[in-house]
Amino acid sequence: MTTDTETQKKKAVTAKRVKSAGADNNDGPIVVLFVGMHGNETAGVKAVEKVLARLNENGRDAGGRLYAVTGNLEALSRGVRFIDTDLNRLWELFNTDRDFSVTHIEGDHIPIEYFESLEIKTAIEEILNNYNHDRSRFIFADLHTTSSESCAFILLNDSLANREIARKFPVPQILGIEENIQGTLLSYINNLGYRAIGFEAGAHTSEKSVERSEAFIELLLHYTGVMRLNRERFETCGEIISAHAGVPDTYFEIRYHHLIEDAEKFQMITGFSNFDPVDEGIPLAYDEGALIRAPESGRIFMPLYQKRGNDGEVNRDVALFFVKQIFHLLGYRVTEKDRKTYVCYRR
Repeated sequence: MTTDTETQKKKAVTAKRVKSAGADNNDGPIVVLFVGMHGNETAGVKAVEKVLARLNENGRDAGGRLYAVTGNLEALSRGVRFIDTDLNRLWELFNTDRDFSVTHIEGDHIPIEYFESLEIKTAIEEILNNYNHDRSRFIFADLHTTSSESCAFILLNDSLANREIARKFPVPQILGIEENIQGTLLSYINNLGYRAIGFEAGAHTSEKSVERSEAFIELLLHYTGVMRLNRERFETCGEIISAHAGVPDTYFEIRYHHLIEDAEKFQMITGFSNFDPVDEGIPLAYDEGALIRAPESGRIFMPLYQKRGNDGEVNRDVALFFVKQIFHLLGYRVTEKDRKTYVCYRR
């Protein structure tokens, strides 16, 4: 049971963090975008404002509704990736014995991002409640940028439903992100039973990242039927987000993930851009003074050129469908216990 004061507080939270536009059709599609989960990634924030403005002007012609949920408001106001901890690594804590939303030791410092995540969780629940949690109508997308130069690409927790959405876009597709990076918002949404993909638009400060984010949003709205594009704009959006020459528009699999304990002691060797080919043994970075070399030939994925964040990864050239991929298609999440053993969980 909730009081009127609690209800008003929830509405105030939603109004501050959530914007929407379009039409509330009885059976129309609902697209929910997350932007600004990291405070130094503003391309999605800028892009969604432009799309919302156009939808508000032409809302009568919309076939569904768009929601934009802003992530780390405090970090965005300061222009930093996060304040206390990464907001996009917290989402596996809900409904566990470490769930900060229901239990914490009095006097402990609770990171700002914990409260941000609670507000986002409240906003998500209110949106879902508006449409009776109808899974068939919802598509979620999380918009990001990277610390290195990059073409646009899509991240997805590997399932047939997510692949069906992702393959509509002429960009590389990265599989298995949930098995290498824990606690992401995408995984949380997928575990609730909804379709969700991530879109990476390029470098943090590049104006192209804003253009690609805007084009991705428009294409997603077009494919779902929320907002139809004319042929010229449809083709233009596809050209804007298309991968540059030398990066195949296909599936990629994360083969090696280097977790960084202390970002201040990690130094990426300069000159790498996302998806650059690398040979086995080539020097990549220094971590606490130790040289890190590529464990196998492939392509470098998201080389880390920022002091906050702890994920450095290398991926294989193209994903091949062996044991791990077969279990993906059967609906399992797969983690590697050792070189000979996989642990599989039902999604």
